[in-house]
Amino acid sequence: MRYAIVGSGKFGRELTRILLNNGKKVLLFSRRATEIDSINSNSKSLTGFIFPNAQNLKATNDPSELSKARYLFLTFSSKDIKNALSSLPINHNQTFISCIKGFENSLGLLPSEVLIQKFGVKKKNIIVLSGPNLSKEIANKELTATVLAGENNKLLREIGKDLKNDYFIPFLSSDINGVEIAGALKNIYAIVSGYFHAKMVGENTIGFLLTKSLEEIRIFSQARGGESETFLGLSGVGDFFSTALSKDSRNYKFGECLAEGLNAEEALKKIDDTVEGYHTSKVVYQKSIELGLDLKILKFLIDLYTMKKSKEDAAKILVPDHIENDIRSKL
Repeated sequence: MRYAIVGSGKFGRELTRILLNNGKKVLLFSRRATEIDSINSNSKSLTGFIFPNAQNLKATNDPSELSKARYLFLTFSSKDIKNALSSLPINHNQTFISCIKGFENSLGLLPSEVLIQKFGVKKKNIIVLSGPNLSKEIANKELTATVLAGENNKLLREIGKDLKNDYFIPFLSSDINGVEIAGALKNIYAIVSGYFHAKMVGENTIGFLLTKSLEEIRIFSQARGGESETFLGLSGVGDFFSTALSKDSRNYKFGECLAEGLNAEEALKKIDDTVEGYHTSKVVYQKSIELGLDLKILKFLIDLYTMKKSKEDAAKILVPDHIENDIRSKL
């Protein structure tokens, strides 16, 4: 078996469909026995998702079967990466392709860092897949680009070839940290974008906000070893804008709820789904304090979780105390 997909959520299913349509054999791992039975007997998920070329697909809830795959796509939530990985057999000869956007909550580590520091996986055996990849649009075969980041360019090209079709186009990068951080932090600032849009601010203000949000993402990433050039690419600007301007994004919707005056707990209850940016923001805020970074927009969001803010309060975070350079080149 060449590929295994860990996680049968929307993105995991779309990757499975892409690989199957490209003639690849896929092992799909899910913990839900009823879903596995449905896939193996009817080529269909419990939500009605139909898998093509089902003769090349096997669904399982047996973790030991994952060791048979050469490449392992990780598509589960970032909230508890360590525990999720602890339940899987770690084969150090496999290549792990992380599609996880966020930080491990308890450790404050990126997914690749968890694999390296807690499970002994070599960095050369880790690839990060990230970009403006809204599952709903991939399902509708809207033209979509993604980024594969890793140390082995030959391997990246091989996997990219297996994923490429007429609507899903991979690009390559060597900046694992930068791609991973951009994918995690864009969810945070998508919350702020949803909040500002709901407050009915002007387009000038939105342009101001999004630009300064990208600046905070870049500053944090550079402090954590990311390359500044990465933020001009698909995993940076591309992913940020597709999420920050998407009304279908859970993070954007969460921001709208905060603008209604709900606190974080009430907003999460209303969304009733995982809001990656909420959990990530707490980790990143703590890290930014440790790194001595001045991230005003992030600080505003953290305060917003427990305090109601007016439109005027929101605008103040963008206005500096004195005249500044357009681009902050220093941390």
